[in-house]
Amino acid sequence: MTRPVEAPPPSLPRGLRVAAIVSLLFSAPTGFLALSESLGLGQLEEHREAAKNSPPPSFSLMGDPAIDARITQAQYNALAPHRESRALVLGMLSVVCAFVFVSAGRLLRPDGLPLERMRRMLVVSTIAAAVLRTIDGAQWAVVARRMAPTLVEAMKGMPAFQGPNSAEELGVVTWLMPAISMAFTAAVAGVFALLGQYFQSDTVRHAISAQDGALTEEED
Repeated sequence: MTRPVEAPPPSLPRGLRVAAIVSLLFSAPTGFLALSESLGLGQLEEHREAAKNSPPPSFSLMGDPAIDARITQAQYNALAPHRESRALVLGMLSVVCAFVFVSAGRLLRPDGLPLERMRRMLVVSTIAAAVLRTIDGAQWAVVARRMAPTLVEAMKGMPAFQGPNSAEELGVVTWLMPAISMAFTAAVAGVFALLGQYFQSDTVRHAISAQDGALTEEED
């Protein structure tokens, strides 16, 4: 008498797998960049002094190494008052993104672990990432706003901004820099917030419950 073939455990819905992959793709670079900047802020003064004493580079982003140096110093000066608080936020963001990455990876490859635990971790970590990324973006918008006058002053001497409409064009820079920062922040933080809402939805709860039930039956 042949043994009946057991049905394979139900696979995760396609939408849930896509959401887990998106979590991996967003958490990895966000966490890496946050960790890199957080470590760099710990040596902000060393970097600022090194930039002052280093020879001008062969390649200039603005077409003049002196202008590049002024913009770099303006960035360091704008970051200095917020160094401790920004390093704390970025450090927390990198840790939270690590939790997002691990829990999303475990959803895709559970290896016998209960998925409900990973789902709960994803809900908390993605929402926390959205909040911290929003704070990070607000801090960087302040830095960009403080850098804008230096950038505008440096650009006034460039040949491209000597026309009759140069004053209006340069005036756009003062609000464009923080606006770009806030738009990018809204996009990234919004994705994390949407992921958090999705992972705590009833659809995901039922799918995870069915998957965990199948794994428990296999173990029994």
